[in-house]
Amino acid sequence: MLDSVMKSLQSPGALYASGHYEQAFAEVKEIWDGLPRNKLEEPNAYMVIEYAVAILLRLGRLDEAHTWAERSLDFREKRHDLGEAEFLIAKVAYEQGNLEEARQLISIASRKSDGRILQGEDPKYRALVRNPAEG
Repeated sequence: MLDSVMKSLQSPGALYASGHYEQAFAEVKEIWDGLPRNKLEEPNAYMVIEYAVAILLRLGRLDEAHTWAERSLDFREKRHDLGEAEFLIAKVAYEQGNLEEARQLISIASRKSDGRILQGEDPKYRALVRNPAEG
């Protein structure tokens, strides 16, 4: 059975899939704001951050996406630190044109996950690690 956070993310997920990004983000922000003060204790609260970052990247609101991505660092211990936070921040850094920062964070994330973090992801991230000169 889905927990309440995952259920609540279904609506913004559908909005995102249909191209209604602003409305999707508004709902994600409302979900985040409605979580208890100690969000680390809320099952799947981290997923709200991932949704927010994905939507903000789509909207091109990169500084805001970076702020949201940095929130993921608080969840590293709770999520057994497999590089997800670093990779999320790296995606934003890449889109901001901060390729060296993105390369460093992707390298950390890849090492922590034994390379699994890059599976199924856009090949541009893997290429950045393999050949940093091309970025």
